[in-house]
Amino acid sequence: MKHRRARTTRDGYDRVGPFHPLVAWAGVALFDLSLVAFVVLTMLVGVDWTEDLIFPGGPELLPF
Repeated sequence: MKHRRARTTRDGYDRVGPFHPLVAWAGVALFDLSLVAFVVLTMLVGVDWTEDLIFPGGPELLPF
């Protein structure tokens, strides 16, 4: 059984499919940032909804 030579970059990292590892890490970081943004937005909408229940009328915290 022949072993294929490992496909590494010039930096010595293993490739992630056809991509350089930095591209894969950037994709994971972008996914994490979007997940954090979704959680924060959900919390803000919940706070705005709760504020409307307690103090109806008046200025809005969020414009939507």
